[in-house]
Amino acid sequence: MRVLIVASTLLAALLWPSTAATAAAGSSLPTCPGVRVARVPVYAKEFKGAAAYIHVFHDAGRGKVCAFLNSSASTWGKPKDMTIQLKQCSRPSSGYGGCPGQLQSKVVRGWYSGRTGTVTLDIGRGCALAWGRVSWGPHYGLMATKTVACVAGAEGAGARGAEGA
Repeated sequence: MRVLIVASTLLAALLWPSTAATAAAGSSLPTCPGVRVARVPVYAKEFKGAAAYIHVFHDAGRGKVCAFLNSSASTWGKPKDMTIQLKQCSRPSSGYGGCPGQLQSKVVRGWYSGRTGTVTLDIGRGCALAWGRVSWGPHYGLMATKTVACVAGAEGAGARGAEGA
């Protein structure tokens, strides 16, 4: 009888997390100001569907670009080695991952079961590009956006790209 009570208590704790724990988890999720300019899926080897999504936001008023990597519904809750990198390029590129004239770069990496932390760059000129990587067990995926959030004055900046926005 005692084993049954302990087991049901543990099951209840797993199925119905405390409000405090849920609120704490929700408040720690990354946010980015501005308008989302890219949402690109990251597919992993030997895994059906997207493992995660790269989200890129542009705050034109403050001249900032912010990005994070978000687990998909099918991988949410699974610990994964995740990396999000944001680069500033001097001009737009025509393909995914190309960063002509790279000016600066920042990276956030760690083990996450949901979203990574945010990475932010000040971009007074040029364009931004993001790379996302996810890995767990035999699964591995890597993807980049095209250049997005181009600031006026960047060569070819009229194509501000909005992948999946």
